[in-house]
Amino acid sequence: MSSKRESNSVRRAKDILRGQSATLSELVSLADALKDEKAFGYARKILQRACLHPELAKQTKVHTRVIQQHALCTYKDPELPSEEKFDRALTILEQLGDLRTTTDQETLGLAGAIHKYQWEAFGQKQYLEQSLAFYLRGYNLGIASDYGYTSINAAFVLDLLVDLEREEEKTTGTVSDLPVTRQQRAKEIREEIIATLPQLATQAGKEWLDQAWWFFATIAEAHLGLGSYDQTHYDKARDWLKQGIAKAKVSEWERESTARQLATLARLHAGETTASLEDTPAWKVLRDFLGAEYASGIQGIFLGKVGLALSGGGFRASLFHIGVLARLAELDMLRHVEVLSCVSGGSIIGAHYYLEVKKLLQGRQHSTTEQEPLQGKEDAQITRADYISIVKNLQRDFLAGVQSNIRVRLLADGKANAKMIIRPNMYSRTERAGELYEEKIFSKVDDGNGAKPRYMDDLFIRPAGEPENFAPKNDNWRRAAKVPMLILNATSLNTGHNWQFTASWMGEPSSVITTAIDSNERLRRMYYDEAPLAYLQEKAPQTYGTKIRLGHAVAASACVPGVFDPITFPNMYRDRTVRLVDGGVHDNQGVASLLEQGCTVLLVSDASGQMGTQAEPSNGILGSPLRSSSITQARVREAQYRELDARKRASLLRGLMFVHLKKDLPSKSISWIDCEDPQEAIDDPSLSEPDGLLTSYGIRKDVQELLSAIRTDLDSFSDIEAYALMTSGYRMTEHEFPRSLQRVSPPSVPEQWDFLAIEEAMKRREGAAELKPFLGVSSELFLKVWRLAPRRYQLVALAPVILLSLLLLWLCWRYSSLPVLTLGTIGTTIVSLVIGALIGKAFLRVVYLRETLVRIGMGIGLSLVASLIACLHLKFFDPWYLKLGRLTSLRTLSYPPSSSAPDPTGQ
Repeated sequence: MSSKRESNSVRRAKDILRGQSATLSELVSLADALKDEKAFGYARKILQRACLHPELAKQTKVHTRVIQQHALCTYKDPELPSEEKFDRALTILEQLGDLRTTTDQETLGLAGAIHKYQWEAFGQKQYLEQSLAFYLRGYNLGIASDYGYTSINAAFVLDLLVDLEREEEKTTGTVSDLPVTRQQRAKEIREEIIATLPQLATQAGKEWLDQAWWFFATIAEAHLGLGSYDQTHYDKARDWLKQGIAKAKVSEWERESTARQLATLARLHAGETTASLEDTPAWKVLRDFLGAEYASGIQGIFLGKVGLALSGGGFRASLFHIGVLARLAELDMLRHVEVLSCVSGGSIIGAHYYLEVKKLLQGRQHSTTEQEPLQGKEDAQITRADYISIVKNLQRDFLAGVQSNIRVRLLADGKANAKMIIRPNMYSRTERAGELYEEKIFSKVDDGNGAKPRYMDDLFIRPAGEPENFAPKNDNWRRAAKVPMLILNATSLNTGHNWQFTASWMGEPSSVITTAIDSNERLRRMYYDEAPLAYLQEKAPQTYGTKIRLGHAVAASACVPGVFDPITFPNMYRDRTVRLVDGGVHDNQGVASLLEQGCTVLLVSDASGQMGTQAEPSNGILGSPLRSSSITQARVREAQYRELDARKRASLLRGLMFVHLKKDLPSKSISWIDCEDPQEAIDDPSLSEPDGLLTSYGIRKDVQELLSAIRTDLDSFSDIEAYALMTSGYRMTEHEFPRSLQRVSPPSVPEQWDFLAIEEAMKRREGAAELKPFLGVSSELFLKVWRLAPRRYQLVALAPVILLSLLLLWLCWRYSSLPVLTLGTIGTTIVSLVIGALIGKAFLRVVYLRETLVRIGMGIGLSLVASLIACLHLKFFDPWYLKLGRLTSLRTLSYPPSSSAPDPTGQ
């Protein structure tokens, strides 16, 4: 938590952890306050201090409570790796006795909770069974003695297991008595809770229960769980919740925890019998409980925590993602996205989208102090139309930025080129790319910042109408329009781990590291205000030693190894220089970050460069390693998808949409030469498919094949290329989304997006014939315009290139002294080595200085030549290519292109 928003409890915890003394009672009270703020990491460390306090051994009850709370904060600490924190929490509990024989209900309840969290993290049913065993042991010790805590959780876990086993029955086609038995057991436990707990509050010495929120919540949950048997229980659940609100003080986290538990229970009991959860009595109970202030977040509670992953793949991926975003905006799903995980090309469009959302929620910041900032919309005012407007802005502005040709502009600025040569350790193509993202793309967001640099720690969103201490992770649950958490994923060359940039912190997350097999160091993530002082300055004489710019964070995420230099952070960790490369090296889909943040609905847009088949793989010194790397990435991608599918089958995910560029494209079997047993079409359906058959989402397969082969680069994309990618993403999402979240109703009237003008050409034979020449050259990195242009124009344009080449050859022949330079260089080197051995390093410094100056001079000369060529390309060839690729080049269109579509050629 940034110091701008951190509480007094967090500041006090920091002081104690730095060495300030505190009494045992102060430590325990502070840990309770930190827990209420969900600062479990700090609470765990404070309780760890309390465990070592000399006074603890003298106070038995306090000792037991400190150990139990230490275990709780350990398994809830997001900073600890999932692979170890649950086992560590169980080990802490073992300090109170053997868990197999303990009769302490609080300890049994904590052990049950730990195993339930393990099931949520890893999806193995055995953890849920173990959780049930601990809860049932607590229940058997008596409902009254722990006020129903272990009992109500036992009933809840029984429902979770019933849901899992019903799904297994659908898959196997078998019917078992076990789900029925579990269901009956849960019913009996809830009935016993209702018969026991209300009477406790009337007993002498138990009057305090009438002011304890969790007492009312437990009885209300028992009634809600019985509502499917007798609907009068829904009214009773509502009454108990109202009593609790009237009599007890309900904290924010208690309200949220109760709402989530009741929502999960309502969803489990609703099953598939109702098209919309809003029609269920349980929904109405929850709505009445939360009231008008919190009612806007009810749908999100039922839906689950939604995460959107935008994969890598250069501008090809970015443009495909725009189509996906367009359909999600139509479905009004973008308002529910709580985590936005981006990689490489996905980071470029993801950052642009995030800035637009920030403007919508928080408002526009004017660059002049005389003007007041324009406030963002409050939650109740935000509509589906606002997100559609955002995506339409993206379609227009992002494409205009792409068509500025960032790849060529990396060479077009002679001053920047000279800076890279003179100070290669301080400034590289990667930093320059980040500046171009800001200048050509992010500056188009009308948020008042214009072309000024944007810094990561300034991206935190405080929505209009929300308090100063608003935190998305704690407060999103009650909002209809969620504040998304932006995660820009890079890869650390130091450790091989995922490195994340967010609006609050940067570094390597712990929960995705498998410590059982990964013993590498972890570069702990830090909040920006905790970074070394050199990284807190907004203006410094060097590129490094400044605040982290958004453009540089995006550039790190999109830093393709071998093409761009790593982003380097010296003096951030002691005796280490952090070097970051493309996030796709670690996880090109960005899925791991969604799982780390606890998302239960995953929307994955994968436009990465999937490995294709090669008839004759290279055996060259570069070709073979590169192909091997592609195979490894393909295997990682496949394993990742299998894990997601397994989580969906285990009911850990409430929804999973996974769209990718090769969806529905056939995979054919190839028989060997002289094969006497040819594969029949019935064995391989792809062999019997007629050429040009449409995919399930309505795009011709031959067209989709060309789209999947488009270059993953940062140069210009024509309107035809861009709109075809957007249309593919849009139609694919339209087809796949209903299979992912069946309770979300489609819009009655879809939008007319500019990019859909090209759809007819992507579906019809005549249109595809027009389209294929443009998409056929899209896989090329260079000379695309030569392949598209008529022959006569090629010859005319080629003439100056030939003349310039001849002129350069003549100059080289006329003035070249290459042999002399070569012999002189060799002779100088030999003499330098001999004299250096005789008179030491002083002479070598002079010689090396001269060589360095020569190298710099040659580099500057080459950079000027590269700048000239790049400027010529931007002036003549790029506009020519974009003009050839305009939609007006096609006769087969769904409707005339909008006049608002960008025309970067200026014609």
